[in-house]
Amino acid sequence: MQMENRVNMRYIPRTEHPRPDFQREQWLNLNGIWEFEFDPNDIGLTEGWQSGNRHFSREIAVPFPWESSYSGIEQPDYQGIAWYKRTFTVPDEWRTHRVHLKFGAVDWGARVWVNGKFAGVHRGGYSPFQLEITDFLQPGSNTVVARVVDDTNPEYPSGKQIGWYTRTSGIWQTVYLESTGDAWIRYVHITPDVKGEQAHVDITVAGKPDEFAVELSFLNPGMPEIRRMVLHNGYRTVVRITVQIPDAELWSPDNPHLYEMNVTLLKAESQIDSVRTYFGMREITRGKWGDKPYEYILLNGEPVYLMGALHQSFHPTSIHTYPSDNIIRDDIDRAKKEFGFNCLRIHIKVDEPRLYYWADRLGMLILYDLPNYRRDNERSRAYWEQMLRDAIARDYNHPSVIAWILFNETWGLDDEGYDEQTQDWVKQMFHLTRSLDATRLIEDNSPCRYDHVLTDINSWHFYIDNYDKTREHIQHVVDQTAPGSEFNYIGGNKQNVEPLINSEYGAVSAGGGDRDISWGFKYQTNELRKHDKVCGYIYTELCDIEWEHNGVMNYDRSRKEFGYNAHVPGFSIRNLNALDFLVIDAPPCSAHGVNDTLLAPVAISHWSSVEASDLKLHWQLTGIDKRGRNKVYKQGDRAASWERFSVHPLGELELTLPQEPALCTLAVWIQDGKGKRLAINYVNVLVQGDVPVSEKIHEGTILSRFRPMDFADAQWSGKAFLEIDGKVAGCGSGYFEYRLNLPEGLAPDQIETMEIVFEGASKADAEKLDWPSRRKEQDYPQTDATKHPSDVRLSLNDVAHTELHFADDPADIRGVLSHMAGVHHGSYGDVTKIMFTMTDSLQTALKDDGFLRVRFEVPDSATNVGGFSLYGDGMGRYPFNPHIIYRFKNDNLPEDWKSNQDLSHNGGNRA
Repeated sequence: MQMENRVNMRYIPRTEHPRPDFQREQWLNLNGIWEFEFDPNDIGLTEGWQSGNRHFSREIAVPFPWESSYSGIEQPDYQGIAWYKRTFTVPDEWRTHRVHLKFGAVDWGARVWVNGKFAGVHRGGYSPFQLEITDFLQPGSNTVVARVVDDTNPEYPSGKQIGWYTRTSGIWQTVYLESTGDAWIRYVHITPDVKGEQAHVDITVAGKPDEFAVELSFLNPGMPEIRRMVLHNGYRTVVRITVQIPDAELWSPDNPHLYEMNVTLLKAESQIDSVRTYFGMREITRGKWGDKPYEYILLNGEPVYLMGALHQSFHPTSIHTYPSDNIIRDDIDRAKKEFGFNCLRIHIKVDEPRLYYWADRLGMLILYDLPNYRRDNERSRAYWEQMLRDAIARDYNHPSVIAWILFNETWGLDDEGYDEQTQDWVKQMFHLTRSLDATRLIEDNSPCRYDHVLTDINSWHFYIDNYDKTREHIQHVVDQTAPGSEFNYIGGNKQNVEPLINSEYGAVSAGGGDRDISWGFKYQTNELRKHDKVCGYIYTELCDIEWEHNGVMNYDRSRKEFGYNAHVPGFSIRNLNALDFLVIDAPPCSAHGVNDTLLAPVAISHWSSVEASDLKLHWQLTGIDKRGRNKVYKQGDRAASWERFSVHPLGELELTLPQEPALCTLAVWIQDGKGKRLAINYVNVLVQGDVPVSEKIHEGTILSRFRPMDFADAQWSGKAFLEIDGKVAGCGSGYFEYRLNLPEGLAPDQIETMEIVFEGASKADAEKLDWPSRRKEQDYPQTDATKHPSDVRLSLNDVAHTELHFADDPADIRGVLSHMAGVHHGSYGDVTKIMFTMTDSLQTALKDDGFLRVRFEVPDSATNVGGFSLYGDGMGRYPFNPHIIYRFKNDNLPEDWKSNQDLSHNGGNRA
């Protein structure tokens, strides 16, 4: 989706209530335009800006950080002090109520005044805070002023704001007012007890001391209304109400059922306060299953396979803040429905409550990844611990949240090495988290250095851009995972039987360039699904972010093209993120000789609840031959079976490969007795063999090939790529010219037509890069809606010519040969066929020159000056070199060709 760079400054953004899990009917949104001023010299307090009498010279759209374009300020380099101001009017019906001013989040510290009176202070960029401002209000217009300080101090928890992406400063979540009575509900924490068929509701009451009734009334039919008396002591009083829920409808990604209720505080039957909230009846634990010696993550008592993506939850127009609630929903909805993920790891960010709300509502599991600091000392630890407490207090009720991840890759913990004292402190934080929330799993650290100390989840990271190394690495991790093993742990700590998951992986790492991810995602996911012990993965990542380009979506959430269905019709990324996954224990594309035997072990990883009988394993070998023709070579089927929550071997496919060179696809699928396809996968196979330069393809027709790198002349206004085996390309305007001998014994006057067949595309330089300020040598952006067209003139001997249009310079899994070559990853072109009829002038030119001169040219006068790429049999999508098909008058072959099928095998075709 394309978005405007700036929000309409008169439009009030983010009008929805920010806390669907803790919502009062009486509330007032304060988002929108606030007066704004930077204070780089810290003169505001001295000059009395807090009084509200000073007019600030700028305007900012709250709740967008001042670095963002949507804020209207867009100053990403400023760090320091800034002031916010706006007026508001309290509704008449609130005059006898208590009024609370709430900030969803302000990065990093804030001091607040109402009508010139100091209302409160808060520190912490990810925590909500509220101020009871009733006594500061006046009839009519009121003024709130906030002095915000954000210097991105390395002691503050800030996640990837330091050293990675654009910072977030100032107010970045919704500001609003809520109205209550003299006492109010501060927290509602609901703990489901699935086995006990009940839920424990803990209500914290704050405000004026008195005796009250607390009432629970459900929106779900058939649920009881419950009332309890509470004697409030004037500070904070907690009352527990246990609700019996027999035959509860359990929450899961497949059935995200929510129990919704109003929690009301009453005094003599008069409502003092009321909050609407919800919860899900679900249980998340770890434990063994069947006779396996290791544990699984258990959801509602059964193993659950995590098919996840890392989600950094940034946005190009608004940085940490989502531009709209619809976009939050779309991220969750698309992650699940379009891509097949059932889990997101919200990466080192305490996100907006509405993200967790949509995960609850739509059925998405969440790994909750807390932000790190960058300098380890007592202050930073205190800040971090307070953030942890605030995060758990705010987000305790979300059924989607299944685990707290305390640290990522020991960032901030290893200033002077991850020493024993620091490890002990992390253990203390693990135990603190357990005391605050005993209902979820806890991970001490999501590691890239094999350094767990105490964890419920034995996770690890890898980024490897090579199939063989990926295979070896995963096998090594699996082999080293066993009770008592010191692998992946430090400080003398050892593994027990904790569930093993991968919590970050990818072939394109953060600095891996702007290029195709479809190739690596497919073979790496296949390797992870091959192993019984691995019970989940988190792919990096859901969407690109600034200069990091490994998302399944672009940064602006526009679609990338993967191209899987070009190999197997209907195949998509959802077939890779599937609870039932067909494993093929083979490289993504392997090279073999003609007539070789291919051995492909197959297994089924079965994690769905689908019960099926009469299973059959089907397979089909198709391919593209040396002339670009699609063929079906072989197919077959046999009986199959599966076992739930395991990887069940299905034996080895053994088949003889074609007798001719071809790029093949081996598709394998399982279907039930009713013909329903339950799982599918594929690998490519390159069948190699001798291919003649020239050959008779039938009577009256000769085919003659040439290699892209055998050009006679080339000139380009931009970059030129002339040394790649199997591809040449030039950027901007320019040309490649080839001087080709006619097949031996062939005279120009014998030719009736010449058909030129080739794989071609445009060639972009930086035009398709999303973040051109940080270029990498390996950049080759994945195919998406951003196209790079080029107009090419194809001419023969300066006499005959035709105009061609190439829509793009694509790169995705369709470019199998480019991925195998490891250069211009995934790039490919379209097959183009151009027929020329022999004319007198062309015949004369051929005789005069003594060769066929073929020129591919992008004139500098063309409408689209977008370069040109010419592919051969070692690059791109199709396993053939450019070739010319000569057809003869009256099928009259030259004498030398009447008895010969091939005239030349390995020689060049260059004049």
